[in-house]
Amino acid sequence: MLPSPRAADTALPPPESGALTGADRGLLLRLQRLALRYFVDNQRPLGLVLDRQRNHGPVLAHGWCSTAATGMGFVALALASAPPYRLLTPGEAAARVRAGLEAALHRLPHDRGVLPHFVCSASGAVRGGDVLSTVDSSWLLAGGLWAAAFLGDRGLADLAARLYDRVDWPYWAAPEGDDNRPLLRHGKGGDGRLLACRWDRLNGETVFMYVLAAGAARGRALDAAAAAALRPFYGEAAGLRFHSADLGLFVFQYGHDLLDLRRWRAPGGVDLAAEAGVATAANRLACRAAAGAFATYRRFWGLSAGDGPGPGAADAYRAYAPGGPLDGTAHVTATLASVAHLPDAVLDNARAAGDRRLGAAGRYGLSNLNLDRRWVGRDMVGIDAGAAVLALDNYLMDGRVRAVFHALPCVEEGLRRLRFTPLSGGRFPAAPPRSGA
Repeated sequence: MLPSPRAADTALPPPESGALTGADRGLLLRLQRLALRYFVDNQRPLGLVLDRQRNHGPVLAHGWCSTAATGMGFVALALASAPPYRLLTPGEAAARVRAGLEAALHRLPHDRGVLPHFVCSASGAVRGGDVLSTVDSSWLLAGGLWAAAFLGDRGLADLAARLYDRVDWPYWAAPEGDDNRPLLRHGKGGDGRLLACRWDRLNGETVFMYVLAAGAARGRALDAAAAAALRPFYGEAAGLRFHSADLGLFVFQYGHDLLDLRRWRAPGGVDLAAEAGVATAANRLACRAAAGAFATYRRFWGLSAGDGPGPGAADAYRAYAPGGPLDGTAHVTATLASVAHLPDAVLDNARAAGDRRLGAAGRYGLSNLNLDRRWVGRDMVGIDAGAAVLALDNYLMDGRVRAVFHALPCVEEGLRRLRFTPLSGGRFPAAPPRSGA
């Protein structure tokens, strides 16, 4: 039987990182700069960001671009122009974000505002099975709105608003079957038909999308009944019971770094922030419990959808989670996005993975690794780098990413319409100025 986590393992620390030593803060800043560099380096001439790039070895000139990675990239490029990073000037960042927004507005196909998931960087052709994707489009919209606000650029704000305003959210939430629940569909397939799968869970992966959808203009906004239609999916992992226990780390991270769910309680009373803390502790405990079978988990932890060792020399993308598959693969960069929940464990993981003898440290950060198979992932995946960028900036810069997102009028309206409860007794504080002063 697995031990219960100590209170310190699941308690949510404040967003500030004042308890960090100088060395630990320096380590996180170095990893943040590497993750930001991913987006500085991998925005293609098309204006979009590559879904993945080599973390080791020769750099790829082309590949598939991802709209989700591009949306995260908008945030990263804007942050890269601000202190303490200063990798770009504000003008350079604005020009890059503008190129991506104009590509999405004028060059990419869309249906009622929803864009493709993947696009070939060389030809612009749509790739993949979800030729239109609601959640990936939502990341592009969120990133564009966020970057325009952060950079204080009215031209960017107009482009981002045009993209956001053209989405017909009710169309994408057409009820299905007998339940008549207005849940957002995953998108459309290559045959032009709506995908059968719907976003039916309220968790960190979906919450920001539903807030954006509910905050749109009347007539194009998602009906507030969508909040009541979402369901918690409780399960057990590593001896702990929590929401979406069958899934890996990314589900409990991405939306939490746009929305401060410690200060806003979801409708129905689900404490998504606390659930994310328990999920992080369970993820680590699951790895420790498997340490007898896999040498990797004696030193490392981190189970999230991502690359692992495949047949021959190939890498294989799998939905790693505490419930399986477990093959000795640890996703160290994915754990960086959990830094607010288990900072000591995240730092220990990062320090150990930085050992040069392992070969996991690459041009954009720490690769996935598997000691049992003597394997190190060759690539960095853009959304993993993006999740790290958002989480580390929130942790190191006192919730800066969340503050900007909450200050967007559509986000305020979406939270109100979905009946989120402000636990702080009022509105979220105003976004900090771009200069960081």
